[in-house]
Amino acid sequence: MRAHTTVLDKVLTGSHNRRLIVDVFHGSDRVMRGLELTEWELEGDLTRDVKFSGSATIAYQSVSGESLVPVETEGVLSPFKARLLLTMEITAGSFTELITLGWARVITVQSGVDFVADTRFGRFVVASVVQIVFLGLEENVRRRGFRSPEQPPSLVSTYAELRRITGMTVVATVPDKAIPAAIVYETAQGGRLNGVQDLWGNLDCIGVINQFGAWVGVPKSPGSSVGALTIGAEGTVVDIGYEVDTDTVYNCVVGTFEDADRNPIYSVAEETVGPLATSGYYEENTRYYSSPLVTTQAGADSAVRAILTQSIGGQTYEVPISCIANPVIESGDVLRVHGHTRPLKGRMIRWRMTQAALMDVTLEVQRSLT
Repeated sequence: MRAHTTVLDKVLTGSHNRRLIVDVFHGSDRVMRGLELTEWELEGDLTRDVKFSGSATIAYQSVSGESLVPVETEGVLSPFKARLLLTMEITAGSFTELITLGWARVITVQSGVDFVADTRFGRFVVASVVQIVFLGLEENVRRRGFRSPEQPPSLVSTYAELRRITGMTVVATVPDKAIPAAIVYETAQGGRLNGVQDLWGNLDCIGVINQFGAWVGVPKSPGSSVGALTIGAEGTVVDIGYEVDTDTVYNCVVGTFEDADRNPIYSVAEETVGPLATSGYYEENTRYYSSPLVTTQAGADSAVRAILTQSIGGQTYEVPISCIANPVIESGDVLRVHGHTRPLKGRMIRWRMTQAALMDVTLEVQRSLT
């Protein structure tokens, strides 16, 4: 959850105004400050490779005849150069608070129009209207591929390797681990970003980029809630918690792996007691699993046991919610829902925010079958 004042929590549930503004950077140089975005849409999705995206229109009133419409590779908003720092301004009466949403790169300029005026000194641009599409900074890593198959030069620290292959700041959010010797980065589209997520997976996390442009890990096992969503007068919760698909409820996991010398390793984990025991009425539902990151018998036993535990004790379902727009919540936050008919808590895996008063959120809620 993004840092904010306690006053803002109260302001967001009442009458207030929001503005989305950006500072534009070329490299480390800020080339434009405080551009207001209109007709904007922001989305976050923890299941995508690039987890943040958006689009917007910029209507800019020229100061001295300058244009914001890019020409070939040049221009303030050129997708070949422009990086955006997005900030949400919340106002209510005399109250004002700024929330930094994060960084993005412009990838597309969908249209650009200059409005001109003829004067006795010549023709000048008086305004520019530019429509842009932007993505989170994971896109930088996704585009930068490996030129040949590669392995980590050191297996001592996952965090050190993450910093090496991303060239970015990486915040240690969970304890560090050594890297399995079998990991190899592929020379394929998006191979570097896949490698980054494999490394985060070694830490039992999903890697995301925070509001400051640094990589952080979201633990795959949700912890306690960090905030709440408020159901407004027009807000709705669609609870599909009673839909259970038993095809994905495995009570036996069979793992096949290889050690560093390519010798096979096998491991089996099964549920032996309770309603999901393999000898019970549910009978056996087997899942097969392998991973190049597992190279020891102990690692194999741990991996299949973890998957079995996730299958029977960590089943999840998704709850779509329409709630009061809240710029302080982030992808991966574990949130409570206020105003619902029964207690509800889950990890936010998707969200969509526009200029409307309500935002769309999808929570991944855990269900225990034991």
